[in-house]
Amino acid sequence: MAQPPEPAEVGPWAREKLEALGAYLDFYTNVLKNERWRTVYVDAFAGGGTAVVRNRRREAGSGAPLFGELADPEQQEFVRGSPRIALALANPFSTYVFIDASGARVSELEALKREYGSTRNIHIRPGLAADQIQWVLDRNIRRRTHRGFAFLDPFGAHIGWKSIQALADTRLFEVLINFPLHMAIVRLMKNDGEIPEAWRAQIDQFFGGDQWVHDVYEQTSDLLESSIRKREDYMSRLLARYRAQLKAAFGHVSEPRLIRNTRNAPLYYLLWSGPHKKGLEGANYILGMGERLPSGPRGGRPMR
Repeated sequence: MAQPPEPAEVGPWAREKLEALGAYLDFYTNVLKNERWRTVYVDAFAGGGTAVVRNRRREAGSGAPLFGELADPEQQEFVRGSPRIALALANPFSTYVFIDASGARVSELEALKREYGSTRNIHIRPGLAADQIQWVLDRNIRRRTHRGFAFLDPFGAHIGWKSIQALADTRLFEVLINFPLHMAIVRLMKNDGEIPEAWRAQIDQFFGGDQWVHDVYEQTSDLLESSIRKREDYMSRLLARYRAQLKAAFGHVSEPRLIRNTRNAPLYYLLWSGPHKKGLEGANYILGMGERLPSGPRGGRPMR
């Protein structure tokens, strides 16, 4: 008999992100519970439904144990991942779509589907997020009959703007996005501007074009030569750009919530965007319970 896959490992800061997701989903489904619309939840990087929290000593850089992994399984801390949080809502969605490219995680999701049996309408979609988001949008989903929420939580810069714009174009989806500025995006941007072609293509895909270059780099010159260097405020410029794009696409965008690791280093921002003002109000309240960095235009509207 095949052994069940090991659960994914997450940093302690994942709790903050998942608590914010759970609070907003509870708000969202409570608002819609007496409405006529069928509701769709899309988790584009779902994972397996349960994760183990990384040991703080390991996170602090203590390295591997001398004789291998000696952690007591009974002392490991497990957290519910986004699929379990969404499935356990008091007012569940009409349909759930869980997407993951990992075969091991898909197996966990299939087990989760069996666990819920006929009480939830669950679709497991193995594959890349962009392809499977398009699969969802190709179903018979219409603004007059449906409302939707998508959780976009890639590990790195692996969600292209084309997919986000496609969700926005339906005028029925809200999104909660992990904007991985510090943990992924800035690592692709070399100080001298000499970015490998594959990296540049990934950043272009993430932002939907190459205008980000003007936010990051400036040309300087003296009597002898000119050179390219990073702007001092390039990170705040990139955050402002992405928020402005979300606002233009969906109509409203939340204030950003900054997520930090256990050493207080910034990792990423949680951003909500959607077509209704009520959703914006709820998102700003919930995300405002954590650390935020105000910047750029304000916005928002929930799914209906």
